[in-house]
Amino acid sequence: AVRLLLEHAIESRHGRLSVAFESHQLSTIGRMVANGLGVSAVPSLCIEQMQELGACCVPLVEPRIERRIGLMMLADHKLSAAAQALREVLIEHAREQGA
Repeated sequence: AVRLLLEHAIESRHGRLSVAFESHQLSTIGRMVANGLGVSAVPSLCIEQMQELGACCVPLVEPRIERRIGLMMLADHKLSAAAQALREVLIEHAREQGA
C-alpha cells in the first residue's frame, strides 16, 4: 500500500516510474541498490539494515508518504524474546517519529 501511495504521488508530478527490478525482500532490495542496480524507497525503520548491506540512505522529504500501522498481540499471551524485541523497536521508532 505504501508503494502505491508513493507511485501515485510521483506519477502525478513526474510521470510513471519505469521499474526494471522488483523484490518484496528488504535484504534483496538493499543488496541490489548496493550493487548499483538502481534505487528504492524503503521504510525509515530499516535504514540501519540498508546501510549494513552497503546501500546509502537519503531521507525523502517530498512527497511525504505516511501510513498508520498498529501492533496486535494476544492480551493474555507472553511474547517470545524476538516478538518482544520487535515490539520495543516499533514503540521506540514511533516515539522518535512523534507518534
